[in-house]
Amino acid sequence: MAKFLVVHPYLDIYGGGERVCHNVIKTLLTHGQTVELLTFDFDASRYRDIVGEEFPPEVPIHSLGKRIEVKPPFTIYKRHRNFVRLLKRYRKQLTYDYLFSTQSSSPFEPVFLNKAKKNIAYVHFPEIHHDYAHARFKRRVYLWLFKRWVEQGIGKLDLVLCNSNYTKETILKYWKSHGVKEPIVVYPPVNLDRFWSPKPLPERQRRVVYVARFIPAKRHELLKRLAADLPNIEFVSIGGLIEGEKAWFERFSQNLPKNYQLKVNLPEAELINTLQDSRVYVHLMEGEHFGIAPVEGLASGCVTLVHNSGGMKEFIPEEFRWNTYEDLKQKVIVAMDSLDWDNKRLKLWSKIKVLTPQNFQTNVWKTIEPLIEHG
Repeated sequence: MAKFLVVHPYLDIYGGGERVCHNVIKTLLTHGQTVELLTFDFDASRYRDIVGEEFPPEVPIHSLGKRIEVKPPFTIYKRHRNFVRLLKRYRKQLTYDYLFSTQSSSPFEPVFLNKAKKNIAYVHFPEIHHDYAHARFKRRVYLWLFKRWVEQGIGKLDLVLCNSNYTKETILKYWKSHGVKEPIVVYPPVNLDRFWSPKPLPERQRRVVYVARFIPAKRHELLKRLAADLPNIEFVSIGGLIEGEKAWFERFSQNLPKNYQLKVNLPEAELINTLQDSRVYVHLMEGEHFGIAPVEGLASGCVTLVHNSGGMKEFIPEEFRWNTYEDLKQKVIVAMDSLDWDNKRLKLWSKIKVLTPQNFQTNVWKTIEPLIEHG
């Protein structure tokens, strides 16, 4: 038996990373390991709403305190300073054999929580290096030092898991020169049975749904534009919202079309009911690292349309992928009254049915067990 410290700073947002964290903890417990969690202020009821299950009561929770919202300028540096200060404080207090980071795409934990025999990370995307490579000069200047800090921890990761082949290729592209180990793809867990609905498309509301955090990168504005262009169809954006994005959200919420609703921090039961009674799910982010929400939309019975990029290309065929806004609009119009969707959906189901929590837990343990045996 080994002792694991799972680090997941933010467990108050509805997203794929939170599902990964939950199922990593369950995996370790199932195989007789001792687990403790390090996170910011923990809300058990909010956690239950996000992941659909109670947090395992046998796992001690170490709180980093309340999330501190910072204001520009130098936002990422202020957050980093606060996070590092807290990590250093806990370094003296905690004992553990293995460190498992389930959220960070910037591996600071192995640098500042440096007592583990081995460091493991589930990397959702190498965001800083990707942003730096695609940024203009001023943005590059802003990110340069932070990028260098990220690079200090990359070579300290003894095992790297990631969510798609798309993410794996991107990690190798930007991190290989900094000593990253070959990433192992373990697709995220989706509770398909909970989302599954056999309700035929014609019996559903003429509604289009998008599920993503309310941040600019998720491009909710495209759904707002679709609603304005297609007034006879209902549109709903569902997502988590944190304090730091409220100013943007307030601006975005102005002048909404009458047929467009925003639903914030929706409990999972209400989210599932909405998806199971909707006809179309659209995913609007370009270069989505994987995309649990589209899989949930598909399991719920929605015609699922995703951007022709990122990890979802590994599961969604080309006819359900879009490139331009006009392309998306036409696909929404056609999908709304699709006559053969229920047959096509069964073929897509055969591809996504491997994305279960059970398969995720099995594959995670396969990668971890040899590390422990030789640790």
